[in-house]
Amino acid sequence: MSSPPLLAVENLAVSFGRGAGEVKAVRGASFTIGHGETVALVGESGSGKSATALSIMRLLPYPQAWHPSGAIRFRGEDLMQAPRQRMQALRGNRITMIFQEPLTSLSPLHPIGRQIEEVLAVHNTGSRRHLQARVGELLRLVGFEEAGTRLHALPHEFSGGQQQRLMIAIALANKPDLLIADEPTTALDVTIQAQILSLLKDLQRSLQMALLLITHDLGIVRRIAERVCVMKDGLIVEEGACAEVLRQPSHPYTQALLAAEPKGLPDPPPVGAQELLRADAAKVWLPIRRGVLRRTVGYVKAVDGVSVSVRAGHTLGVVGESGSGKSTLGRALLRLQRSEGAIAFEGQALQGLGWKGLRPLRRRMQIVFQDPFGSLSPRMSVGQIVGEGLTIHRLCASKEELEAAVARALSEVGLDPDAQHRYPHEFSGGQRQRIAIARALVLKPKLIVLDEPTSALDISVQAQIVDLLKTLQRTHGLAYIFISHDLRVVRALAHDLLVLRAGRVVEQGPADAIFSRPRDPYTRALIAAAFDPQLQIV
Repeated sequence: MSSPPLLAVENLAVSFGRGAGEVKAVRGASFTIGHGETVALVGESGSGKSATALSIMRLLPYPQAWHPSGAIRFRGEDLMQAPRQRMQALRGNRITMIFQEPLTSLSPLHPIGRQIEEVLAVHNTGSRRHLQARVGELLRLVGFEEAGTRLHALPHEFSGGQQQRLMIAIALANKPDLLIADEPTTALDVTIQAQILSLLKDLQRSLQMALLLITHDLGIVRRIAERVCVMKDGLIVEEGACAEVLRQPSHPYTQALLAAEPKGLPDPPPVGAQELLRADAAKVWLPIRRGVLRRTVGYVKAVDGVSVSVRAGHTLGVVGESGSGKSTLGRALLRLQRSEGAIAFEGQALQGLGWKGLRPLRRRMQIVFQDPFGSLSPRMSVGQIVGEGLTIHRLCASKEELEAAVARALSEVGLDPDAQHRYPHEFSGGQRQRIAIARALVLKPKLIVLDEPTSALDISVQAQIVDLLKTLQRTHGLAYIFISHDLRVVRALAHDLLVLRAGRVVEQGPADAIFSRPRDPYTRALIAAAFDPQLQIV
């Protein structure tokens, strides 16, 4: 007789709102997870994956979200009927979760050492010294070799990939029985992604921990999962052994997911296009402070003497591992981050300009941030968020004209124009990323810095966004600085490539030449990790 599953989800339904405005996010989902088993829940953004995961943890917002039916049994106990005190004892202890957007889960006011220590202290007894030692052990476990130097750093001082590793450390702190990983490697570059997946697999073996992996990346599913459940419109449309489902999918939707992938090469760039942006020897050094008086004892050289040039109608791809300085460089080029070195946009020097001097230029240079939820105000509707720039720059003469412009921008990124009356928390992570892209596109800028714009999107939507960006570039002569760890997407978009490592340029030049004949060993390692289909997590 087989043992009962660790987790059993039975006929789960999740709805947002009631009456005519009810949105049925999950409609009768059922699956099980055995002790020490890895189950992947895959599907496009909005399919109900995250709503299912949050239901297991009882973290959906009440009363906006409710369950018309279903049961969630953990070791035989129905969590949907468990009192609050019982759920508090389970959360972060026996069941933990890695959330999709790390920066919204980490307190901006407390050092990361204290945040990890707090999770340990809630569920454990012991001396402060013992807890601090465990914090250092966890940080080293997820890839921070010099953990002692980063204990007092705040979350914003880490890159997106490093923030995700911090979340993994917090989730694993108390050696849980079940780890729910909602897009755990979304913000990670390909080499760190492989390390994190290998780490999760090793910990799973040693702790006999079960893993529910929620992802849109079928490559990750193929590497790590034993069973897979495919979701579409709140329903599980296919379930089975991972190898069998991915080799011979029976449902048309699964077949479409496997066939979807960003393809092709960028359109030929315009000949003789003018230079829009130029930076010479850009530097961003972040101080390291220690002691009671917080004296500066050194610097993190996030960007160290980088020079770039971007022309109209061209795309500059910026790649490198997490912490290499990609996002910091993008912010510095737009004067959103204090920096040294000469930066000019359309021939006008940006260094030395205050916010008043920069404001007229902001319309012509926009940015899409890596964390969509962190950059979208929860108190504003989607229409207000997308239309805010139009209002600030006085580009619409009437309310009707504003609403029409917002509707067009939402349609361009594949969202229903009626979505402008809803709020960010009502959308999946991928849908929120599309809202952030629409906010940048609505102003029709000359230059857009795209900081991991497809990282939260499923594969089919990635292909749509790549095609959209190509069309907009072709139509309007847009220039892009495309920052990404996904080299497959970069190859489909970039005309030129900049490879960063530890804030320095290791290789720079035409993208096709670097992809076909990389000179630096670091570049070769990145390309091999991205395009080697044989890479497996064992």
